[in-house]
Amino acid sequence: MGGSETKMREVGIESAIIDVHAHCFTSKALAGDVAQQLERLRGRGIGHVAVAGMVNDRFDAEQIWGLVPDWVDNRGDALFDEASDLLAHARHSKGAIVPLLDTRYLWGDVQATLARYVEEGFCGIKGIYLPDSGNDLGVKGVPDTFGITVAQYRRREWEIFSFAERNNLTVLYHIDARRYGDIVTALLADFPKVRINIPHFGIGRKAFAPFLDRYPNVFTDFSGLLSHMRENPASYRDFIVEYQDRVCFGSDAILYKVAGSLQYLDALCDLGLPAEVLRKVCVENPRRLMGNALHGGID
Repeated sequence: MGGSETKMREVGIESAIIDVHAHCFTSKALAGDVAQQLERLRGRGIGHVAVAGMVNDRFDAEQIWGLVPDWVDNRGDALFDEASDLLAHARHSKGAIVPLLDTRYLWGDVQATLARYVEEGFCGIKGIYLPDSGNDLGVKGVPDTFGITVAQYRRREWEIFSFAERNNLTVLYHIDARRYGDIVTALLADFPKVRINIPHFGIGRKAFAPFLDRYPNVFTDFSGLLSHMRENPASYRDFIVEYQDRVCFGSDAILYKVAGSLQYLDALCDLGLPAEVLRKVCVENPRRLMGNALHGGID
């Protein structure tokens, strides 16, 4: 821990780091615990965390778990209707939490529903492409869950991106570039102005790199890759250096347990990256990705 703290002080970013990828799963009743967690992050230089919270207004407990990995330890709403909890945490955080709306269970009039949640205080969108059960998370597909066709599901995703483009909202979008590269291509072709973070290095660096080469508004984070970074640091160091203007600091941490964010910070520092690259990954790239969301949080 001491090594990363020293490194951040040397780089001069000890209070400006932004974690662009975390999740809620945390009740507002745990506000005190969350405040302590955020203070722990601040002590290590992480000033902002983009946190995704799901919404659910029609599915029961059995259905809702179909689109959530079974390893999730949910300490929030039993049916993952997290909007109220996350917005409460964001208010208490005084801007440290940037709330993102997780749209996997979004239903009905997409445009009107998103507009309502943005008015309530959400600053960005979290999406995940789940057309079938062959996805990397091993969860059920959205079409099967909703009882709709894949074509209908894709139209919904396009509506979400259209809303994001018109409202200048950042999108965190989990999609496997190896399996669904055609969808990535189509989305980016139709919505090139949307600032999008495709996390986990697109699930596969080789398949994903061409999108970073071609689209200037595409970013990525290394969440979910901690063990790989530690096993093969040279390879990950080289990739981050090559795409130093697009890689962001992201941890996939859960709001009630931010230790994961700190582990990623240590692993990043252990790669031996140049100071200017660390600054880009931890501060400059996240700022460009998040845009006005960092200043539009709930006071």
